[in-house]
Amino acid sequence: MPEKLIGDRNCDRNLDLDSIPTTKSCHHCEGKGYLELRDCSGEIQREENCSFCNGTGKIEIETDKNIN
Repeated sequence: MPEKLIGDRNCDRNLDLDSIPTTKSCHHCEGKGYLELRDCSGEIQREENCSFCNGTGKIEIETDKNIN
């Protein structure tokens, strides 16, 4: 059986997987949850919920919780 190396991924360390963030600010609406639609002169015509984050301002990021 091969020896366990110090840098082995299966080493005995306690990872707190709950402390890894699972959401981040939406890149499309910059965390506001809505977009301001403007006309050519720069006046705000209307506001819409962001279609990327569905109006929450946050998007889910995938985390690999299968770290061994």
